[in-house]
Amino acid sequence: MNKSSLSIVVSLVLALGFLGSIFPGSSMSAQVATNNSSPIQLEVITLLGDETRVLPEFELIDHNKQILGKTRLKGKWSLMSFGYTSCPDICPTTLNTINHMIKAIEDPDVREALRVYFVSVDPQRDRPDLLATYMNYFNSDFTGATADIEKLKVLTSALGIAHKIKKKSEDDLSYAVSHSGFIVLIDPEVQFTGLFFSAPDDVEAIARDLTRLVKHTDN
Repeated sequence: MNKSSLSIVVSLVLALGFLGSIFPGSSMSAQVATNNSSPIQLEVITLLGDETRVLPEFELIDHNKQILGKTRLKGKWSLMSFGYTSCPDICPTTLNTINHMIKAIEDPDVREALRVYFVSVDPQRDRPDLLATYMNYFNSDFTGATADIEKLKVLTSALGIAHKIKKKSEDDLSYAVSHSGFIVLIDPEVQFTGLFFSAPDDVEAIARDLTRLVKHTDN
């Protein structure tokens, strides 16, 4: 997705209220100042600038049955996507793209500064053992996590992630789950600092953006 298309999609997200209730009247731009320096120009990632927000305390359970909360995110750049393991299209495509993007980063220090999280919004079916298998299919360094719906909403509401389980009946186990498709960028201070949409042809651009961000904040 090119930059103009991204701007249109972000505008639509805001108009639909996925982010608008959290960032009313916000203006997103790729060229913004980070906390400690001058503006940085990015190709794909959209930074929130003045709308950057510290995440609330939250608690998920990862695929190793360990607690995943704010403390785990401290000190690293986190890429967080949301979905479910039964998702037929956007979730596997997104994780595959992120995997290729990580491999496209040449600097080992930049790769070390990054962590990738996949948060399931389908806790009934996506138990830790299934999430572990799903993560290993893409990259064993990725972390899968989930929680009951009320605990999930603490995090998803803070990030503007919309999600809804679409059951035809209480016994329906083949239901679909609608969810927002953007990838959240969380900085080492555990602030929601940016977002982007993935596409296979964006791999190199995302890798360059993340390299710029990591190196820019390290200076």
